[in-house]
Amino acid sequence: MEIKLGSARPLFAHDVMISTIYKTSKTKKGNIKKEAHTELLFIDLLSKQAVARIVLPSNVLKVLPQLLNDNFKKVKKELKNKEMPKKEKVEINSTNASYLG
Repeated sequence: MEIKLGSARPLFAHDVMISTIYKTSKTKKGNIKKEAHTELLFIDLLSKQAVARIVLPSNVLKVLPQLLNDNFKKVKKELKNKEMPKKEKVEINSTNASYLG
């Protein structure tokens, strides 16, 4: 999959809020079916505005901690390294999720 980063301008968030939305329904057989979506609200404290509101389905939420942890380890390692980088690196990690819409 090719991701075009040029069309997305970077936004800076100083804080994040989190909430979870649950949807419960009964099937025709009478079973209870539940879904959960977690909402992340990223906030710019200087402008006091929300800069992004992202809703994640449970399958993306499940892999997010590992992706963030792996990225944080790379960032820590790079910040400890006092050498100049040879060239700018842009690393993109993604989940295998797809939209079923």
